[in-house]
Amino acid sequence: MQPLPVKVKNVSVFAYFNPNEPLSEVILTGASGVYSVGTLMTSIFYNLDLTDEGRKENPLNVHSQYYATGETESGDKFTTPWMYCLDNSNQPKFGRTKTLVASSADSHVDEATVNESDYIKLGALTDITVSQLFPPPAIGQRLLIENGSGNIIATRVGTPHEMGVQVDSGRRIGEISSGMKRIIISGKTKDGDRFSQTGYTAVSGGDPAIFIKQFPN
Repeated sequence: MQPLPVKVKNVSVFAYFNPNEPLSEVILTGASGVYSVGTLMTSIFYNLDLTDEGRKENPLNVHSQYYATGETESGDKFTTPWMYCLDNSNQPKFGRTKTLVASSADSHVDEATVNESDYIKLGALTDITVSQLFPPPAIGQRLLIENGSGNIIATRVGTPHEMGVQVDSGRRIGEISSGMKRIIISGKTKDGDRFSQTGYTAVSGGDPAIFIKQFPN
């Protein structure tokens, strides 16, 4: 199902904490924009694009987790699931892809076998940010790469092909090694659309860095 955008107003954004902890932090209030939910096979896509950020109470951090409340133009109340901040400008964007099929958490990749010719480049990405989510139940992430450029890629062999991202440049903040899990990547396509995906595994932490979504064993 294609995402159905709905105009929203009186939006408040909050930092997302462990729901079992009585913590709350208001990030912004009085915002407006568009909220959309769509599905593709076993994935659900949530996106909140704010054209007016309203009043900002606290800083927004890319790849940190937030949720929002507000109302539609017809007055219906809504609460989003938690989402990642994809753009912390004065027109913030949030998104999350939720996959209903569990992925393998224990597969291992030998970095020595990685070769760029093993992959097909599907489309350029700019403004790439790469982070690694903390293992649950912890909430948060550590930044690995920012202001990167590269490509969306797919493996040349396999049925189906495995999808991933190749990062050719950018500022390295954290060390990346093969086999690292819980990688989240966001960026911008050549058409200016926002790209955001979770659940990657680092295949190569070198130059370029390669991240792949691996299927369950």
